[in-house]
Amino acid sequence: MEDIGAGLFGWLMRLLGLAARSMVWLIVVAWEYLVVNLAWYFGWPICRVLSIGKFPRTDIGNGDSASLVEATLVCVVGVAVPFTVAVLLAPWENFGAS
Repeated sequence: MEDIGAGLFGWLMRLLGLAARSMVWLIVVAWEYLVVNLAWYFGWPICRVLSIGKFPRTDIGNGDSASLVEATLVCVVGVAVPFTVAVLLAPWENFGAS
């Protein structure tokens, strides 16, 4: 009877370990896609317009080859600007509603 309990407990622990590893993998993939890729594609044109075409020097499709400083600045702008616009527009969310 102890063997059945130990086997069931071991199976349950393996299942929980698989679930935990899957969640970590999903978080890493979501971080890579949402923060890094989307922030680069949002921030690149904004930085390009604000710097009158001088920054970033890396093409929009080559974000992986950008330097760490360049990628960080573009991604910070890519996250900060849409967030700031959303915060500034929030008071007018129900502006026309009666």
